[in-house]
Amino acid sequence: MLTQNKIVLISGGTSGVGKAIAKSFAFNKATVIIIGRNERRAKAAVNEIQMMTHHKNVSYLLGDLTDPQQNQAIATAFREQHDHLDVLVNSAGNIPQTKTSNINLNLRSHYWLTHNLENELAASDDARIFIITGMPLAIKIGPIYERQKNMLDRGLWLLTHKTLLVNLLADELQPKGIKVNTLFPVGVKSDLLTWTKNLTNESVPIAEIIASADKYQHTTGRFFDDQGKLVKLNHRKYNAKRARKALGKYL
Repeated sequence: MLTQNKIVLISGGTSGVGKAIAKSFAFNKATVIIIGRNERRAKAAVNEIQMMTHHKNVSYLLGDLTDPQQNQAIATAFREQHDHLDVLVNSAGNIPQTKTSNINLNLRSHYWLTHNLENELAASDDARIFIITGMPLAIKIGPIYERQKNMLDRGLWLLTHKTLLVNLLADELQPKGIKVNTLFPVGVKSDLLTWTKNLTNESVPIAEIIASADKYQHTTGRFFDDQGKLVKLNHRKYNAKRARKALGKYL
């Protein structure tokens, strides 16, 4: 399926990695919808993407994905405009300051939005979902535990539990032919950290490539790095059974 025929929805698309991914799809003439909480920032992001890519089919939806009612409202608003969804990029996230914000934004919001749009994804001929994450080495060697007493704990919780979420969603959605994978886009300019503000890269072309290439059509529950290579994870550590047990208390 050509990228220009795809409908792409990106959470966190008003800045950072989400906006960079939106640009990559817009350059290839996909229908791109970004989700944001602030209308001014959403409008500015859409204008920037349109001007840079010379592609007008870029729009936005507003709402707080951490609120289950607003999350559902965003899905409803999408449904009113489109009868299917080809690519969902769950990019919304932040450096967690509290346990509650970590759980709500970095885990629940992705799970809710994915299932709220399940029917639209199932209506696609080739639905692919990506959950944006980071630091493959930490995901590989870091323990999966529930402690969130400090920033380091919360960061490791985020990385490991997002990876488990991919395992869970891939297992839940496989019967409907929906693929769910993780993507690690490194070195993208964003406001998350002091050092990321000074970066110049604002493009993540690998997301568009993985979302379009035929060779990935049946790939699900896997971890891609920023070059599109598969990162091998310990299956005893990351699998659907363990994901259901670890995430059940949150979802």
